Amino acid sequence: MRIGAFVLSEPLPALRDPHVIAGLTPWLDAGNVGTLALSRLKDHFKARVLGELVKPGQFFDFTRYRPSIRDEGGQRVLQIPNTTLSFAPSLEGHDFLFLNILEPHLAAEDYIECLAEILRFLKVIRHVRVGAWYDAVPHTRPLPVSYTLHGQQVDLKTGAQTRTQGRYQGPTSMMNQLTDRLEREGIENAAFTVRLPYYAQLEEDFTGLARVLTAMSSVYPMPPSLTDAIKTDEEQGVRLYEKLSTSAATDRNVLRAIQQMEARYDADAVDLAPAPEHPPLSPEIERFLREISDRPPGDPAPPNT
Repeated sequence: MRIGAFVLSEPLPALRDPHVIAGLTPWLDAGNVGTLALSRLKDHFKARVLGELVKPGQFFDFTRYRPSIRDEGGQRVLQIPNTTLSFAPSLEGHDFLFLNILEPHLAAEDYIECLAEILRFLKVIRHVRVGAWYDAVPHTRPLPVSYTLHGQQVDLKTGAQTRTQGRYQGPTSMMNQLTDRLEREGIENAAFTVRLPYYAQLEEDFTGLARVLTAMSSVYPMPPSLTDAIKTDEEQGVRLYEKLSTSAATDRNVLRAIQQMEARYDADAVDLAPAPEHPPLSPEIERFLREISDRPPGDPAPPNT
């Protein structure tokens, strides 16, 4: 079945007031947290692909989102980056749709329109964005997670509104027009976002992943297998952050910067407003990151000078 720029597999499932869980790559995908979270949710809810864009090249530049070759039973298969939509029944209440949104390089307004059209057609009642951004938070403290509904911060424990979202001004994603559009059409907007230490910038931040999935589990019932997976992610995240602490300890300037973040965190002065995707790094942090990335795996950290 063709709906705008999407093609859907038939027969369509009977959806119960679906909530769509969406990732936004690369803008809100620091540490690949959004991508990993969607993958975890789809695996553990046993989601099946429901649809995808018919011609993703209308919106994406494949010199920036590279196709890849994959071996499937001895056959070489070309995998083309696409926006895919998957479906899974929930344990109770609302069914789930999972949508991996790629930032468009072309025809962004048309892309937003086709996303809004498919969500209207499937009678989605809530759009939930999940992801992470980099900010000045220490890896030695629990990573801050925010849950927003209709642009308002909500306390995950009490469900009470805490304050209005955001004072940030600066570069943002064109895809914020989608959330504005959905609000006007009566579709709720929510978001689970975790803030990661900008001096770490791990390829896969499992601590951030565990934190955001744990936050989601306080709102949505999760299968037991996912609860077990979150514990595994936490353990892997601890190991990666321990290595980061060992490397940071070799540089007094970096250590001092982290201590300043800890003091601010402990003083409860952490601002939950959105931040730029790549905040400016101090010269000490930039040097620290270069030294880590330049060392071959297994090499000891350079001595402090």
